[in-house]
Amino acid sequence: MAVVPLRVERGLQELCHLIPNQWYAVLESREVPRDRLVSVKRLGENLVFWRDAAGRVVCQRDKCAHRGAALSKGKLVDGCVQCPFHGFRYDVTGRRQRIPANGQRTPVPEQFHVHTYPTREAHGFVWVWWGQPRENLPPLPFFDDLGDGFTYATFRDHWPVHYSRAIENQLDVVHLPFVHYNTIGRGGRTLVDGPVVKCLYRWTRRTRSSICGSTRTLCGRRSWGSW
Repeated sequence: MAVVPLRVERGLQELCHLIPNQWYAVLESREVPRDRLVSVKRLGENLVFWRDAAGRVVCQRDKCAHRGAALSKGKLVDGCVQCPFHGFRYDVTGRRQRIPANGQRTPVPEQFHVHTYPTREAHGFVWVWWGQPRENLPPLPFFDDLGDGFTYATFRDHWPVHYSRAIENQLDVVHLPFVHYNTIGRGGRTLVDGPVVKCLYRWTRRTRSSICGSTRTLCGRRSWGSW
């Protein structure tokens, strides 16, 4: 299925602080039925998911290129998503196929389209490519020791924080005896009495001057102790 990849806009990328040029599992396959538009917010964007006639998942920006109406409020018609406002139709590539007000014989301007993400479906999940367009996208990431027959259960617990904070919380076991002293941190083991691993890494940061337009690179080393 041909798609028009979404260009990662700089402002949006900085807002989300996501790692670019990655596959992200954003939904379970069962959450996208064949006969219904699904509206969700992922990767800092309002998105609409649907399936084409062959059952393949399509992911597009939930915004009509005409007046900005939410496409998820529309419906599926002849393999296209139809805008609820003026009936504009977009195919799986995001190209506008029909403008009812202009009649059937009027050519559709090429510049009218909705951004469409490269999308794959595997292991029971819907994956979206968040990054720059590529001719050959990398394979989907997954665990090498898990086969197609693995089973899992879903538990949802919404945390109103940035995802990096949630990851940090799960990795920080030292806070358990202090914050969760009467539940999962019981036992009073407040001191870490184990080996210390020191990690060294190199970092590079590029800064651009808004006055002269020059670019400079800063390099350095940083170390920290981990448990």
